Amino acid sequence: DIDLPMKHDRVDVAAPVDEVTTDGAADEYLSTLLQYWEEEVAGEAFFRELADRAEEPHQQAKLHLLADVEKYTGEFTRPLLDKYGLQPKDLVALCEEGRADADHVPQSWAPLIAYMAKGFPDYMPSFYRLEQMAPAEARAILQRMTEHEVVAIDFLEAELKGDPDATAPLLRFLDIKDDKEEAA
Repeated sequence: DIDLPMKHDRVDVAAPVDEVTTDGAADEYLSTLLQYWEEEVAGEAFFRELADRAEEPHQQAKLHLLADVEKYTGEFTRPLLDKYGLQPKDLVALCEEGRADADHVPQSWAPLIAYMAKGFPDYMPSFYRLEQMAPAEARAILQRMTEHEVVAIDFLEAELKGDPDATAPLLRFLDIKDDKEEAA
């Protein structure tokens, strides 16, 4: 029947969320958006907790930069939650989750960086999928959200190699000039 969508019909990802109804795509988009926003809040707390545990000041600073990337990402994506009336979990609970997650990763620097460098790329397909589900007006914001993961991976890979400018991708994302850039 030509009027019934086929089981594998694709949703028009450019349609406004209110118009996307095939197979609950709007609900999936909104629940994923909310989940990822909550993970940014928990992620900030996770990195701040790790920074508090770090032994060296330069390690603490790098973990604080990662926390700042999570915070910034949460800030620029929050208007999407507000637009659709999405209600996140309690912020205190999200922060407690993030701090508790810090107990489940390596606690020394090199193993921590290696652990994150191995695991973070696995998130990329999920971020790209969220972009694809999103209505057109949300895509630029969600591409920036995806970019936050890319710069974190770039940092981790550079840190593994011992690059003295490993934080450059994070600083660019946050639009922070480091001392070397200002001197140039």
